[in-house]
Amino acid sequence: MVRYHDLVFQPDMLTAKRDDGTILRLTRQERALLLRFVRQPRELVTRAQLLEALGDETGTLSERNVDYLVNRLRKRLGDSARKARFIVTQYGEGYVWAAEPVDTTPLSAFLLLGPVYGLGDGQSALNGLPHRLASALKAATGGKKTILYRPGWRFDPQGADDLAFTLDVSAHADAEHLHLALVLREGRSRQIIESFRRTWPRGRDPNHVDELAQALTDALWRHEALPETDALEPADRPAHLRMHDAAVMLTDDTVSWRENAARLKQAHEADKADPRHSIMLALNHYARLIQSLGEIHTAPLGDDDWQALESEIEDLALRALPDVHDRPHLLLAIAKLLRFIDRGYLALAERLAEEAFLNSTAFAAAFSMKAQIAASKGEIEEAASLYDKAIELAEPGSQFHIYLLILKAVAMMAGDKRGAVDHLAAELHNLVPGGQATFGLFLVSPKAKTLVPPLEHALAAMPPELGRHLSTYLFRVSARQFRRRIHQRNVLNGLVVHLQRHHGHAAIAPEIAKRFPELLAKRG
Repeated sequence: MVRYHDLVFQPDMLTAKRDDGTILRLTRQERALLLRFVRQPRELVTRAQLLEALGDETGTLSERNVDYLVNRLRKRLGDSARKARFIVTQYGEGYVWAAEPVDTTPLSAFLLLGPVYGLGDGQSALNGLPHRLASALKAATGGKKTILYRPGWRFDPQGADDLAFTLDVSAHADAEHLHLALVLREGRSRQIIESFRRTWPRGRDPNHVDELAQALTDALWRHEALPETDALEPADRPAHLRMHDAAVMLTDDTVSWRENAARLKQAHEADKADPRHSIMLALNHYARLIQSLGEIHTAPLGDDDWQALESEIEDLALRALPDVHDRPHLLLAIAKLLRFIDRGYLALAERLAEEAFLNSTAFAAAFSMKAQIAASKGEIEEAASLYDKAIELAEPGSQFHIYLLILKAVAMMAGDKRGAVDHLAAELHNLVPGGQATFGLFLVSPKAKTLVPPLEHALAAMPPELGRHLSTYLFRVSARQFRRRIHQRNVLNGLVVHLQRHHGHAAIAPEIAKRFPELLAKRG
């Protein structure tokens, strides 16, 4: 297929489709003229040549008939002789096909700039703006995202384009200013995310392109991380995963708390009364603690820093709570935070999770939170059932799916259900092959004599100090959330056994050794 302006033609020119969905069926003579024109674009085609293309075997057609047929074809195409887009008249000689073909190969991009309206004679007024904006957007998203500029692109509901987002651009230039109206949309649903209006001096580079690119990426982040509504789908992710995914979407950096911290600070400054910002800031502190695993090798969080972040989480969550009882996804976020910090709020977290479940359409997120609370209370079978309900709803292979599998594996480990843990660990390895050296260490069986080579090598190369940090980390992010001591012990057992096998007691944090002296191997 090939596009000319607002028409997409089949290769044989039998039909064409307008952007509004109208199908244009062409006659034999119209098709013959089109095929002859596009064979020789931007070159003169004489009336005699067109007459030959029509295949007048009876000799009944004349050059006057050619003019009539060309004018009829123009009307079919929505063209005119005075303002020709397709067929230009070369007086006394013939016609010229003026339309440029547009490649209709399906496009794939993170963001497409297009369509662009109102260029006309104002191209020079834009002074290369679309190209500079595309470059600025690429830089603002870490340089790894595909940003395309296609001014003539039009949305085709039956098309195969794979576009995450699009930016409609309308331009108007007067004597002094360039006026821009921009509409940022989801690429697939065409939902409007946000509209922007800019007026810049004409004739001078306003140097505002970077600011506009930042505003656009901020809007994308807000759209992904801070939903304005609780009209969520049953499979939608919890708030902390939405925020994580928003940062990763823009930067491809899985350590998402850094990117989110800057944007949350900006959002909070813009509207300090919005409780979403307090909760999202608390969730970002939570992400900082969870993602500190990646910094254990270089700069592990100290006890004072960890406690300070947890105190800030507590304060932010409780301060926002009175204002969010009509926002179920935020109630689930607060329940998540209060369970995590382990400061005596489990009963409150349970009430909030139940309240959210009864008022939310986001079943998967609610089942996930209810499962975590059931596991904390020691109801391991109930937790497993609730996790299965959430896993059934989650998109296979998504970050939410992986997150649920890890949570369920930890619950099964607490209940000493090693068969289930090993099955989940294998499933996780298939989904995240590179994750074995991180979360794989936390799921190992204490009864295994040796581990798979990557884990054995990681343990052997690990200095005892790093083992102490890992055992402390596992206690803080997983074990301590279980009320029963036996469940805490079971979560820690595998890692502690294998750390000692390689490095002895020196690899176990003193806090863990004091709480669970039975985990310490007897010295030979």
